[in-house]
This record gives sequence, structure tokens and C-alpha cells, in this order.
Amino acid sequence: MKKEELLKGIKNVIFDMDGTLIDSLSMWSDIDVRFFQEHHMEVPKDYDKRIAHMNFMEMAQFTKDEYGFEESVEEIAFMWTTWAQEAYEKTLLAKPGAKEFLAYCKSKGMQISLATTNKRELYEPCLENNNMWQYFDFCMNVNEIGSTKSEPKIYLLLAEKMGSKPEETMVFEDILQAVKTAKNAGFKVTAVYDKRNEADLEEIQNNCDFFLESYETLE
Repeated sequence: MKKEELLKGIKNVIFDMDGTLIDSLSMWSDIDVRFFQEHHMEVPKDYDKRIAHMNFMEMAQFTKDEYGFEESVEEIAFMWTTWAQEAYEKTLLAKPGAKEFLAYCKSKGMQISLATTNKRELYEPCLENNNMWQYFDFCMNVNEIGSTKSEPKIYLLLAEKMGSKPEETMVFEDILQAVKTAKNAGFKVTAVYDKRNEADLEEIQNNCDFFLESYETLE
């Protein structure tokens, strides 16, 4: 697919980070394994799917309530953040072609926003380490606005900041819930393939405007 075709009629763009721009979801799977192992448990089979649309503190609250862990919600969140911090700062890499695509969007005069469930102390150093931070005009995480990606608040607020209507704003996401939310709110949606979401692949493809196996497939 040509970039011009993908972005035809699009004024500005909104990107998710984990699994969409950064190849990080396997890291979160590793953290899940480590956390549950420390509690002498295996990761529940549907755990990642149940928390996928939640913000960070909601994930911690759900995990504590659902499985009866003794740690406070704040302690659970601190454990996850500590384990993730080093990976985001030093080792996690952008998906192939993602940086080049951001540069292309910027070269066309588009404003670029980040819509993430992640904390700033994680997403900012990760984007900086991958030389992508400079492309973003606005960044927002769902925790800041008391929302999740099961509702369109974050996309609508970012579109407003950029001065574009939903129908002229492209949202790039990888998980099914976020794809559906953005699409139902009137945004154009490009779903980006991530291995962790293979179980939902058919439904993801049925709910987006475009589907990318990789940014490297764009001409």
C-alpha cells in the first residue's frame, strides 16, 4: 500500500505506543509471568485480554481484587513500573519502519499525537531512546484524564488539540478494543499487527479501515 493512499483525506494522526510503534508487549507478558510467579501462580489464560483496555492503575486494582494479592494497588503498580523502567529506557525498540513513517507524516505537515495507557516516565524515555520523541506535538495517557481505551475520550481530546475532526484524523492501534472504540467514534483507523493480538486478528481486520502487517510494507 502507498502512504498517500493510506493517508488520503487525513489531516492529523494519533498513535498508540505499545504494540503499535514500540515492540513492547512481549515485555509486559514477561512482567506478567514474573509477577504471578512471585505469587506462586501461572498467568491466567485470559489475563492479558481482560486488562488490555484498562489504564495502568485499573490494571493494578483489577489484579489485586481478582486474585486477592496482599500488596496494595500502589505497591503492585510500583513493582511493574520498576521492572519496566529499565527496558523502556534502554532495550525496547521501535517496530521496523515506524520511525520512518512518523517522519513521513511530519514531512506532510501533519500533527502527531500519542494516545497511550502508559505512564510518561515510561513512554518518554522509550521514544527518546528510539529517536521518535521529536515527532510528537501532543502526548496524553488515559490515566491523566480518568479514562480507558474502552471509551473515546482520549482520541477526541487529542483531535481537538490538533484541530481536526474525527473523520479527518487517523488512529493507529493494535488491540481490538481500542480499534473498535476509535472506529465507533468516527475516526479513521489503521490497525497494526502485533503477535500478542493474533487471537483477535480476524475481528481486528473487520473493524478497521486499513490493516498493516508492518510499516515496512508501505511504499
